[in-house]
Amino acid sequence: MKVAVALGLIALAPVSARAAGNGTAALYATHCASCHGSRGQGSPSGPSLIGKSAALVHFMLDSGRMPAPGPDVNEIPREPVFTYAEIDRLTRYVVALSPHPGDAALPIVTSGNPARGRKLFVENCAQCHGAAGDGASVGSDNVAPNLATATVFQIGEAIRSGPGVMPRFGRDVLSDRDVDDIAYYVNFIETHAASPNGPNAGGFSLAHAGPVGEGFVAWLFGIGALVLFVRAIGTAGKDA
Repeated sequence: MKVAVALGLIALAPVSARAAGNGTAALYATHCASCHGSRGQGSPSGPSLIGKSAALVHFMLDSGRMPAPGPDVNEIPREPVFTYAEIDRLTRYVVALSPHPGDAALPIVTSGNPARGRKLFVENCAQCHGAAGDGASVGSDNVAPNLATATVFQIGEAIRSGPGVMPRFGRDVLSDRDVDDIAYYVNFIETHAASPNGPNAGGFSLAHAGPVGEGFVAWLFGIGALVLFVRAIGTAGKDA
């Protein structure tokens, strides 16, 4: 009977209290509190975490953007500092800090249709991330990152949470099927870049610099070859 009561009390305990027992509170205090505050209230060095969704918190940790190396450092993807288990625990801990927690659900990404995803990506994502997901500056020192290392799950999290200056796409804008298709299109261009339907089909990628940069390279090599050809003709005429 006592054992049953004890188990019941543990089950009813707040998530943050249970997390403190498995070391999660110490992880948060060590790696997050200096910027985000001891209770997620924020500080001059970092924004408040109150009311943030689980998808956003998990994405920032899973993609290595957090913990940041220092204040005002541009958030770019890196190797995650924490294990997957620690990321899950920290996500639950941060969400539980809010008096009225935000969305605690994480997106579920299943197999999608890359062909359909390509159309959706062009309509909703390519303006910032580029047609091949190479990333670009979006103004005011903000950068849409290269998606070359993003997992399908991270794509789904980013779409649903809107990290940084990225807009958040709700289900009224992009359905779960849309998210699946976009995520698998991004995965396709990562893994099949040189295939007949990939972003490098037909030649060298030239870092996907775009038509202006690619045209400059073409002119440079074309004019260089023409100069060498003319020089060879002239030299041959003198020898004759």
